[in-house]
Amino acid sequence: MEFHIDGIRDCWVMVDASAQGQNATTSSVVVECSILTFGCNDDGQLGRGEKKKPTGTSIEGVSSSNQPQQVGALRGLDSVMISCGSRHTLALTTTGDVYSWGWGQMGQLGLGHHKSTNLPTKVPFFDECKIKLVHVSAGGCHSGAVTDQGEFHHRPCRIRVTVRVRAGQVYMWGEAHWGQLGLSADLIEHLHQATPVLCKVIPGNSTDKIVSLSCGGTHTVALSEQGHVYTWGRRDNGQLGLGREWLHLEIETDGVSAFTPTRIEPESFGMEKVVQISAGAFHTAAITESGAVYTWGKEDYGMLGVGHTADIHVPRKVAYFDKEPARVVSCGGWHTAVVTRAGAAFVFGRGEYGRLGLGDGRSHSHPHKVESLASHTIVDASAGITCLEALHVHNRMVNISCDTRWFAHVVPYGQRRSL
Repeated sequence: MEFHIDGIRDCWVMVDASAQGQNATTSSVVVECSILTFGCNDDGQLGRGEKKKPTGTSIEGVSSSNQPQQVGALRGLDSVMISCGSRHTLALTTTGDVYSWGWGQMGQLGLGHHKSTNLPTKVPFFDECKIKLVHVSAGGCHSGAVTDQGEFHHRPCRIRVTVRVRAGQVYMWGEAHWGQLGLSADLIEHLHQATPVLCKVIPGNSTDKIVSLSCGGTHTVALSEQGHVYTWGRRDNGQLGLGREWLHLEIETDGVSAFTPTRIEPESFGMEKVVQISAGAFHTAAITESGAVYTWGKEDYGMLGVGHTADIHVPRKVAYFDKEPARVVSCGGWHTAVVTRAGAAFVFGRGEYGRLGLGDGRSHSHPHKVESLASHTIVDASAGITCLEALHVHNRMVNISCDTRWFAHVVPYGQRRSL
């Protein structure tokens, strides 16, 4: 089970931690999990087959219809990961299938058309091509996935061709205007790709492979098994981390975006292996093996945590975490959340609407501990546009995701089945 955030707007997702523990110790038992959603539903992003806006401003004040409810269309399917984009949602099952729902006019649902849907629908491309997935990510108006091993079948000129799909390959779909799909401009037939397309991230014949990715507002960041970070898409605020001289690199660009996935030099991370990444609307963050936190991109409201408000075009270490090693970082629209190895939650960036949870509503350009959570051991956090969610060790969740005005969780529903 895995925690995943794409901090573009507000949404939640959870999976029971006890399920993870049982699977780790008893291979013959699987705890089945379901998805709960609540919040704004004006684009059908809750996956309940209806569209309705919330009637209240807090959990206590909303009507019962806006309380977390199970996504019935996915009942009976074991969901291990969920990712909330700007106005759409992706869910990954234990069988390696991906389901999508919500706003789809830019092709971000991957269903082969540009229509929206308010019910979870299996992305047919991966099913037809016998490709199984191990990771998914929903961004502003684009989506991405990382493959397991499988076979890709197609029939050009009525001749059957079979191509072996390696584990760790990346497929992208949705809006392509900013280069966030990692495709050559010559290959982009339309600005919006409604069917997943293969994105070549790691060049050459390297044995390295991609293990996770994070889709931001208009850029994408991927992490390899060897701990390298690759970025592509919009770069005008430094969110790709390639430096101000990146135009001299041998990559395809239109001057505003980079269409070619490009590796950030290991020196930018002190030659350490990177173990986790997160992309926000206009900024990016990473955690290294030692627990160091690096941020780069747009620095409005102090969301990079380095004490000033100038954009940063290469990864910059957040010095505070030299003494408090981190285990999770999550980039929201205008703020960032970090969970330390000791289980404390820290936040920085825009404080309007109380999104930092500090009680003062002010912005902070340095990490501040969320004191209201001090009595809990925090294991994960999710930052959206106007919210922050923390998961403590006693919660029955292992996966959460937060978008702008809506939430999704993966939780166990009590049924077990023997293998």
